[in-house]
Amino acid sequence: MNNSSNLDNTIKYRVIKVYAFAFVTPLGVIGLFTNVFILYILIKHKMFAKITYYLLRISVVSDIICNITATTGYLISAICNVSQSDGLILCHSLAFIILTSYGVSIMTLCIIAIDRYFVIVRPLSSFYRQHKHQFIGGLFVTTTIVVISCAVPGSFFFRVYSDEIKLCDFITLTPGISYYLILSTIALFIIPFLTLTITYGKIITYMRNYVRPGEIVTNPDSENHKKQKFIKSLMSITIGYLLISWPAFATNVGLAITRKSLQQVRQLSIAYYLLAFISFSTTTAITTLHPFLYLKFDSAIRLKAKTHLSTFYDTAKSRILAPDDVTIKI
Repeated sequence: MNNSSNLDNTIKYRVIKVYAFAFVTPLGVIGLFTNVFILYILIKHKMFAKITYYLLRISVVSDIICNITATTGYLISAICNVSQSDGLILCHSLAFIILTSYGVSIMTLCIIAIDRYFVIVRPLSSFYRQHKHQFIGGLFVTTTIVVISCAVPGSFFFRVYSDEIKLCDFITLTPGISYYLILSTIALFIIPFLTLTITYGKIITYMRNYVRPGEIVTNPDSENHKKQKFIKSLMSITIGYLLISWPAFATNVGLAITRKSLQQVRQLSIAYYLLAFISFSTTTAITTLHPFLYLKFDSAIRLKAKTHLSTFYDTAKSRILAPDDVTIKI
């Protein structure tokens, strides 16, 4: 009876994997092209030669790397047969690259939030004006070290099974691995979330009560609308990050506490395994969400994106219609 149940779970797992790959791969491709488009805009135009946009470039490049790596990994798992040694190398490589690129991306967004806090809430801070570049550079180096410190051991804790080479998993959850999962959750989720929440919370409170000195507000409704729009954008970024990221880290904590591998979870319940699989996939998908947040909430990026898309459309349209025009003239 138990063997029959395991066989049924294996069949369901394979079906789920096929549908998951069919869904995740196009999502990764969309994220890749959108992030490349955003990076092109940030590099091409001199108006983005500011420290905030330099940081944004780093985040976008990290998202591109994550998109490429995740999509490649999903495709290899779906259509390729690999040996156990190759599967182990692939497992370690994918885990390291995805953890590092995700961590650098989200930490960079936290540094951008801190920069926005000083620019908006404390514009007269002499320390920040005098040491801005050193401060931002120091934060970036520190957070990158933290991310790599989480990614290196994490990638080597993963293993593959001899009878299931394409499942990258914590085969044996020792106390050390459990502690690692909890500490990495604190470093890569709780600290960034608190940073975004506290920083943007202070900016929101400041913006609600702020009136420029000496300014006479002739149109209070318009001013309130601008404030509300800006506040909404900050809240959307924070809430979006929380909703997308927390399931994967909650799953990590659950695995750490129960000390069960993903394979054991799948044997226990295919529904639990499905939730775990979706949680990791959605966290990776945050790299697809980021460029759309930039387009929605950054008016400068949105304006340049519309200009480029309009130019591309007009060029494509003229090339399609050109042969007909030539025929008419002849």
